[in-house]
Amino acid sequence: MINNIGLQRLSRLWITTRWAFIKLYLDNPNKIKVSNTVRWVSTSPNRSTYNQNDHKSDSIILARKILPADTNPLGIIHGGQTLQLAEQAGHIAATRHCYSSNNNNRVTQTDQNIYNAAYMARLDHMNFLQPIFVNEVAQARAEVVFVSQHSLAVEIEVTAEDPSRGTRRLTNRGIFWYVNFNKDPVSQQVSLAKVPPLLHYDVDKYQKCLQLYNQQKENRRLVQGFDDITIKDNIASVSNIDQTGATKETQATVAASESVLVHMVMPADCYQIQRVTGGCLMKLMDNVAAIVCIRHTKGTIATASINDIDFLKPVKMGNLITAIGRLTFTSTKSMEVQVQVIAEDIWANNSNRYVASSAFYNFVVLQKNDKVPSLILTSDYEKRLFEEGRIRYENRKKMFKKK
Repeated sequence: MINNIGLQRLSRLWITTRWAFIKLYLDNPNKIKVSNTVRWVSTSPNRSTYNQNDHKSDSIILARKILPADTNPLGIIHGGQTLQLAEQAGHIAATRHCYSSNNNNRVTQTDQNIYNAAYMARLDHMNFLQPIFVNEVAQARAEVVFVSQHSLAVEIEVTAEDPSRGTRRLTNRGIFWYVNFNKDPVSQQVSLAKVPPLLHYDVDKYQKCLQLYNQQKENRRLVQGFDDITIKDNIASVSNIDQTGATKETQATVAASESVLVHMVMPADCYQIQRVTGGCLMKLMDNVAAIVCIRHTKGTIATASINDIDFLKPVKMGNLITAIGRLTFTSTKSMEVQVQVIAEDIWANNSNRYVASSAFYNFVVLQKNDKVPSLILTSDYEKRLFEEGRIRYENRKKMFKKK
């Protein structure tokens, strides 16, 4: 039972939060849309309202109370939930910037059927620095730090707050890339739209993102390790899973832990222009990667980091997406999982499958005495992927030592 002091604290928190939301909504009735998962939205502390004529990059903060439904059996938030919250914050920050009044493609109040919307194209490396526990408040802060003609880079920082102790700690940080789209009011066709300039920015962050942007322009192929994987081979791997969801292999091979998740894209998975959100895909990818690691270790695991995620092609509402995860590398305490998402328009007569996104997820075992079983490699291809994974593992260790 909650004592009187607890009730008073909850009451004050509820009143304060509701008042902040009501005031913000009254100031910005047409600019802020909040999903069911978002508890409140705020702009930068030094700005009470958002002015379309000012293109300074404001901070967006999304916060939500972590409930038991958001966590694993240990009471720790799913990595996919964290990624989804971060992507929502990034989407709002990027889309709001694209509504700037110096953007010739922006939406006007008379354009009821046209949308400016920023959709996620890539996630640069993100680390899961600390866990977020049930009953804590997860906050995702997003700020536009770089723009090009059609794309934006949004810096995301996720923190965890324990309201009862008054403490807050950094849990995640990464750069989310978005592309600006318009939806034609007549044809309903989606096309690229120009991004308004960023007039006020941090020079160091801008230069860092400019380097990342130029690197991406030089290399538009799939993430290393996916270049010779065909969609046919990936879809065929589904036959390795029986009707109970268990693999037919029993040893610690790649095939033994390989896992598949299938999901139909619903309206709740999309933003305005009926394309699946990056948050939905990242959550699905994190889930299938976690299943792979649990099958391999039979123990308790957690997301440690993501190398990069490339969102290669958009996925429409109603399409079927298949997330395929397989182990590529293991050390004594960590695992690397290769995840690929295949999209399919099952409503079309000629249903063509294509790669929608790809990434390498890194997991660690949480129990102190647990060790990851050595991965049994059965082909030259698996051995090559294992060696590439070992190199990425060594590079991550060097990166952490520098920090």
